[in-house]
Amino acid sequence: MNNYILIPNDIKRSNIPPGAKVLYGDILYLSKTSGYCYASNNYFAEEYNVHTNSICNWIKSLKESKFINAVYSKDDRGRKIRKIYPTSKCGSAHKKMWRAHTKNYDYNNKIINKSKVII
Repeated sequence: MNNYILIPNDIKRSNIPPGAKVLYGDILYLSKTSGYCYASNNYFAEEYNVHTNSICNWIKSLKESKFINAVYSKDDRGRKIRKIYPTSKCGSAHKKMWRAHTKNYDYNNKIINKSKVII
């Protein structure tokens, strides 16, 4: 299954860098089940084929625009953990949008799987 991200209009129309807008979509996708994203800057840098400094700058712009909130703590072994929470400004709207897209995606897949496509 191919994954896709959704970018809310508040993010799309904001003055943050284009990379930060796409990163926000990934943060929303990764936080859809637990409510937060714990992916590292290295993970995102590899996904986007950019330097970790770019990711740091994008996250900083998302924080400054109050689109995300990052909480830092330590696990049992003393390793630093970051949880990135989408703010309610876009988070609740995204959840509604995500449910609608998921419902349509599931419905469309049922229709496609029932029909025989001959190429």
